[in-house]
Amino acid sequence: MSIRSAPGFISTRRLTYEEAIGILFHDARFDSRAPRSRDPESRLERMRAVLAALDNPQDRFRTVHVTGTKGKGSTSAYTESILRHLGYRTGLFTSPHLHTFRERMCVDGQLVSQGKCAELIQRALPYLEATPDLTVFGRITVIAFLYFAEAAVDWAVVEVGIGGRLDSTNVVLPEVCGITHISKDHMHILGDSLEEIAAEKAGIIKHRTPVFSAPQKQKAKEVLQRVAEAMEAPLAEVQLYRRSNLPLVGEHQQINAGIAYEMVRELRRAGLVRWDDQLVDRGLVQTRWPCRIEWLPQQAAGGMPMVVDCAHNRDSLEILLSTLAATHAGRPFTFVFGVNSDKDIAPMLKLAASASPRIVLVQSRHPKALPVRELRAANGSLPVEEGRMVVAAPSMDAAIETAQGITPADGYIVGTGSVFVAAELREAWNRLFPGLLPADDWIHEADTDPPLAPLPPGYGTI
Repeated sequence: MSIRSAPGFISTRRLTYEEAIGILFHDARFDSRAPRSRDPESRLERMRAVLAALDNPQDRFRTVHVTGTKGKGSTSAYTESILRHLGYRTGLFTSPHLHTFRERMCVDGQLVSQGKCAELIQRALPYLEATPDLTVFGRITVIAFLYFAEAAVDWAVVEVGIGGRLDSTNVVLPEVCGITHISKDHMHILGDSLEEIAAEKAGIIKHRTPVFSAPQKQKAKEVLQRVAEAMEAPLAEVQLYRRSNLPLVGEHQQINAGIAYEMVRELRRAGLVRWDDQLVDRGLVQTRWPCRIEWLPQQAAGGMPMVVDCAHNRDSLEILLSTLAATHAGRPFTFVFGVNSDKDIAPMLKLAASASPRIVLVQSRHPKALPVRELRAANGSLPVEEGRMVVAAPSMDAAIETAQGITPADGYIVGTGSVFVAAELREAWNRLFPGLLPADDWIHEADTDPPLAPLPPGYGTI
């Protein structure tokens, strides 16, 4: 089925936001794992073809390109905030979104409006239609680049979707690149070994373009060094950023901020941006990036605290737990835990079970969410331990209330396992305790988008 024949396509009148989003995602596949491409170059050629037909909007602004397994969204947000506080008009392209699709493309820190989003999609449709087999993410990337060009941004910070070498964003020619922590994830697409995954991430490195990397495991580091040398690209490993208190907690966020800081400082050395120490620090300190070890506001002193995080593989769960151990040592907590079906579930569940005897299993609304019954089956394969309590909840609201009931009075709740679980727990918290989150928080845009797919089979069944 073509885009134009998708349900809801109307060529004779202006599309509504709901219709435009429906068309954009009309053939999205959520029920299976995407295979590795046998012809990777053709994917980028299709992107280049549709962008060329639109007069190459990606060439009308300067770009910072960021990849990695964990932390690329935070690093992108830090970088955009620095550039915006330095006085530049900025675009930020990230994925996936938490509460509304419009989060994926922001200008000067503001979500694209529903009307503008629909207008851009409708205007791009003839070009998307003329370029068959473009991925859904590819279409979104085209829309974002078109938006940034028309908004006349000075700088766009572009986060890679998956990998780097084959990613739809890899048509940009950035002024500087950032590579955050690399670990095993999306292995069905990127490869089974750390070296293969690192090679895919290193695919964003361009000829003689400076690259700043988080400290990496030796095998990943060697791959990055080899690719950078072949591309004659200066490669530097960053240190912890310690100049000011960051809004995002954890040593890993000091690394992410360090990448952002060094990338912008490199742009200054190249004469591409102005510099002001106070504005740079202010940009970092005022970065807002929800669901990254985020302690949700409490209604009253003495209430049960809750922290949500987007940990989506074993490595990121280890980072979450080590950060909590450093900041809340000795305090008991209860997991509210759910994952996507394309993840390596057993190592995550084993780590969660070793960190807390109390786990509340949940299923997000996302079509890729693993059903609770399968999570329970995976939990059944763990060794039996006295005192372990694993229960299931039919909704995020119920999960929070269940966790509050089984957590010791001096404890707290940890909601994690996927971006979608963290986001939906955040929405549930806002329903249970309305008015705590700021008026300009993205949470208030929740439920403004049309559903991208039917709810997953068995949703809410425990």
